[in-house]
Amino acid sequence: MFERFPNQWTPVLPLVELEANPLAIELAGERLVLFRDNEQQWHALRDYCPHRGARLSLGAVTDAGYLRCGYHGWRFDGAGRCTGVPLNGLNDAALRKIRADALPTRMIGGALWIYTATNPGDQDVPEPSLPESLRGDPTLFVTYSQEWRAHWSRAQENFIDFAHPPYLHEQTIGAWMHDYAERGGTARVEADVTDFGMIMTSYVGSSNAGFQLHWHRPNLAILHFGATAYNWLHVFCIPVNEEHTRVMTVRRVRGAADVPSYSRHASGTDHRILDEDRVIVESQQGDVLSDAAEISVATDKPTLVFRDWYRELLT
Repeated sequence: MFERFPNQWTPVLPLVELEANPLAIELAGERLVLFRDNEQQWHALRDYCPHRGARLSLGAVTDAGYLRCGYHGWRFDGAGRCTGVPLNGLNDAALRKIRADALPTRMIGGALWIYTATNPGDQDVPEPSLPESLRGDPTLFVTYSQEWRAHWSRAQENFIDFAHPPYLHEQTIGAWMHDYAERGGTARVEADVTDFGMIMTSYVGSSNAGFQLHWHRPNLAILHFGATAYNWLHVFCIPVNEEHTRVMTVRRVRGAADVPSYSRHASGTDHRILDEDRVIVESQQGDVLSDAAEISVATDKPTLVFRDWYRELLT
């Protein structure tokens, strides 16, 4: 499983979108089913019943909190253990031999996260390595998301690229820099590799006041629009499959009372900016390694750091 996105923690859906139970999703080309048990915990299984290969998402969740296959009624808990096979009277020893593939889940920063284990149930799973800005009560975050017809690596590069706003966002967030760029102005970009990924600092002209962005492996960019985490914009590029990506923004809020106003702000501002990005990124073909003829320049340093890591991920 997850050959193109192996062994990574990633969000999959905002918590506010976890409504249907069970819920079919796709992550990095794999069909999964999410379900909530009777303790209100969300679980993820491969959307495949080991009996006859039916999709478990076509079943139902029982009063006991088990996912019941809609074909023959086999039941599974959140760890993938089979808890019942109707009409057969199997004992505990027989049931222990039947398992569905289960994936670790966490509720973090306004979203449900999944670990893309290549061998579910047969490997050690590390805890998510999180920036401080995503720690704490997972409900005190505001999310907004779109689905793009593009590979996730193309979307990710877009959010760690400093040189495109003066043109792609000329009418919005890049307006302040457009005329400067057109007059022949220059910029410099530093890309420092870290244990979590990369710190990018960009400078305009001779200014020593740089804009900072953190990239956290595999698919998170944090744009530092202010001094504290409440001013930062988290952007995730979540692989749905080789041709589709869910782009999700996350903002931290101070309290539950702030959620409605921040949600309105996110749905308005993020919608407009992401639409500008989406049109261009959807025009690019394949992943970031697809075209060896692409030409890079000095302001592409952060994307080259990302490409080196991505190339290693696939080897």
